[in-house]
Amino acid sequence: MRRVIVLGGLGHFGRIAAEQLRLLRVGVQIASRNPAADLQVDANDAESIRAALRAGDIVIDAAGPFHGRSTALLESAIEIGVDLIDINDDLRYAEAVLALQPQIESAGIRVLSSASTVSAVATAVVRDSGIAAPKRVTAFLVPAARHTAHTGAALSLIRSVGRPVRVFHDGHLEQCSGWSDPRRFPMPPSIGPICGRLFESADALYLPRVWPSLRDVAMYVDTNTRGVNTLLRLAARSPVARRLLERQVRMATWFARWLGSSAGGIGYEIEDAGGRIARYAIASEKNSFVAAVAPAVLAAQAVAEDRFPCRGLVLPDRHVEPFELFAFLQSAGIPIRELS
Repeated sequence: MRRVIVLGGLGHFGRIAAEQLRLLRVGVQIASRNPAADLQVDANDAESIRAALRAGDIVIDAAGPFHGRSTALLESAIEIGVDLIDINDDLRYAEAVLALQPQIESAGIRVLSSASTVSAVATAVVRDSGIAAPKRVTAFLVPAARHTAHTGAALSLIRSVGRPVRVFHDGHLEQCSGWSDPRRFPMPPSIGPICGRLFESADALYLPRVWPSLRDVAMYVDTNTRGVNTLLRLAARSPVARRLLERQVRMATWFARWLGSSAGGIGYEIEDAGGRIARYAIASEKNSFVAAVAPAVLAAQAVAEDRFPCRGLVLPDRHVEPFELFAFLQSAGIPIRELS
């Protein structure tokens, strides 16, 4: 029986992934730097990775934040012969994965990168929309801050505020200022209308590879926490305020968990060349964060049961079929809604 290992399995998203796999009757081992884990592994240390993993393992990589990660795990997976599924959302890490595509293909392993809300859920929604040649895809992320606010996620957000980020605009990656360009989106009543700010994500790299028709791909984030959006707007204009926020990131995450909402989700606008716009929302009052690991969980189950046909670097539109993903989310109390 092939081992299924969740790296970062003692963190929030890793723990959720392991729980969901067990609910699907998939045996799981937890890997972490923490000695309490089944396997002690540092995702940035090749020696510890080689000591713990063996050929044929299936690894879900939830050891974020990915903006601080090396490719040690991926390079070791290529060397050992491990199928690797990550929940990366970071554009630079996605570029590093793509740079290793020739080695991935030569090794004959499976690598499913960004098997998360970014970018597997996004591609599933676009595929389900019926728009075969999208011109624009815009995502609106509204985290359930009461559950998901932690230091790694906060640092990932803060590092983009008022600093250069890249989005896919007019057919190429273009540099913009992070946390600029506010856009509104009508999330369902559990959340209500939101105003997101520009954020960098791996969607800008992967989605145009799936649909060459795309001219614009961007993500907007609303922190879903009273006062924090205003604080970040101030930090975007003031380097002094931004540095202060970075130093007090632990206090900021505590604040977000205290005042943040339990409801969360993600919305999408998909536009075709004729100007038709389809809007969708995936949201829940309690456990929206399950959507972030759902594609990785379902893909790992399929690989473990020897029913995942693709090999090499698998683009996000092939991680999971939309009907399977949406059924899984529905069973977890996270519906997908088409908005008027």
